[in-house]
Amino acid sequence: MTATAGAVGAPNAPGLASGPHSPRASVYARHHRPLGDPAPLACTLAKAVVEAVTGGADLTTLARWIDPVVRACLARQRTLARRRAVLAAAGPASQGPDDTASAPATVLRARVCRTAAGAAEVSAVVHDGQRTRAVAMRFEDQHGRWLATVIEVL
Repeated sequence: MTATAGAVGAPNAPGLASGPHSPRASVYARHHRPLGDPAPLACTLAKAVVEAVTGGADLTTLARWIDPVVRACLARQRTLARRRAVLAAAGPASQGPDDTASAPATVLRARVCRTAAGAAEVSAVVHDGQRTRAVAMRFEDQHGRWLATVIEVL
């Protein structure tokens, strides 16, 4: 036995219009185009993440595309890297101010795999001047834009 006949919001309830052009359908419908290729965003994000993890640039300009939990974890890694650089510069084995300076990161390669209509996984290879690092990211569709929900720097 179904309890939907005559219930509020049911399609056959008296006084409620149904169909794609009814006022109720337009209020609750979410129509947006499928998201495009996440590769350009992934390259920009991979470069910024590697620079932040090595103690360089801040991630506040990219906050819109990074999940808050991931951003907090990356901020912690950035703080630790900057602290390590200060301690290394103050130590007796320091060779000078160029010891801790990092070159701008360069994305060597990025590969995108669409796992679902609203999700993509990206692997990138980034060179930061001293080391070459792998970056793995997961992007998900959040309110019509890509959001990085997982970022791992190896």
